[in-house]
Amino acid sequence: MITIIIYDSISFIKLPMNDSKEITLFVDNYNSNHSDAVLLVANYLSKDKNLSAEIIISKNNQLNLKTINKNKKEDYLVLDLDLNSKKLDFKTYFIGLIYQAREKLGSGFPKTKIEKDIEKSLHSLSFYSEVNETKFISKNIKEISFIGDFRKLETQNNDEFLFVIVPLDKRKTFLDKEYSMEDYRKQMSEEKKITAGAYYTIRNFSEDEIKMWFVLHSHSGNLGNWAEKAKTGDQAILWGPRSMFSPSKRFDHLILLADETGIPAMKTICENNKNFNKCTTFYEVIDKSFQIPTNKKNKIFENWIHREDDEPGEGDKLLESLRAFVLPEDNFYIFGAGEARQMMKIRKLFKEKGVSKDQMHITGYWKK
Repeated sequence: MITIIIYDSISFIKLPMNDSKEITLFVDNYNSNHSDAVLLVANYLSKDKNLSAEIIISKNNQLNLKTINKNKKEDYLVLDLDLNSKKLDFKTYFIGLIYQAREKLGSGFPKTKIEKDIEKSLHSLSFYSEVNETKFISKNIKEISFIGDFRKLETQNNDEFLFVIVPLDKRKTFLDKEYSMEDYRKQMSEEKKITAGAYYTIRNFSEDEIKMWFVLHSHSGNLGNWAEKAKTGDQAILWGPRSMFSPSKRFDHLILLADETGIPAMKTICENNKNFNKCTTFYEVIDKSFQIPTNKKNKIFENWIHREDDEPGEGDKLLESLRAFVLPEDNFYIFGAGEARQMMKIRKLFKEKGVSKDQMHITGYWKK
């Protein structure tokens, strides 16, 4: 999958405050995919009971909360953040506000997706594994099979993903069955890094084997470099699982979109989810030779978009294909994943088409 997940409530997002594009990514992601958390914080900081809230960036480079109360009155709350601080960590600050809000508001406000995600992570398990075999699914997607004892791993056959931890130097770093996520966090706080980690989607799963697809390109980071050279016997720790695909209700029609990094999740959802009657997909790859056929065709309608000479994360061919797509009249849900800035453009497009927040979840799996 990727090196950074923009929406992630576990990984830290340290954004350089002098980069307005990074700030815009953060704001758009929280307003679109975590509007429940934004509203919770707004109700904590405001004296009124608000019906809606969104984060906005003021002209003087200040983050504010724009709120609308039950009387449809607008108000603006200033967030105590110095956007010019190089030490600023959005995630830590905002998660802190969520905890403060929960302590004050109690159970009167429904739990947010971020809170549920954090709760689930506290019970996530670490699994020692070794590479069993590898093979190429396409020219730039490599399937790696991990063997281990996965009997305690619970999945729903959707888009569950695991945090894969590998040694940076196989000759000096050895993992064992006692290795945990806490060990990884401690190592990441040290100046010299001896391990690397990133989230990847489970493609197939059994009690003693997990298969994952790794995209190999110039932006795939340490894990991509490891995957390119991975061979039988190489060690890895798998931690999780976690998931993003969680529609609030049953939808008849799924509309899925992704670049290569999101294809494993989308194909798993299409092939295993029984809560829909039809699935329409939009996949961006380099050209026809990079397409990956789907096993089940009865209710899956695939559209392959070729970016050709564009670099991964660049160009608007996927965006333009979706612009030309006429939204169905049936009950549909949109789920998408890919490069963060491209996904932000696609979210904006669907908003302009009249798609509501509870009808879609489009997120950045990686950032160019």
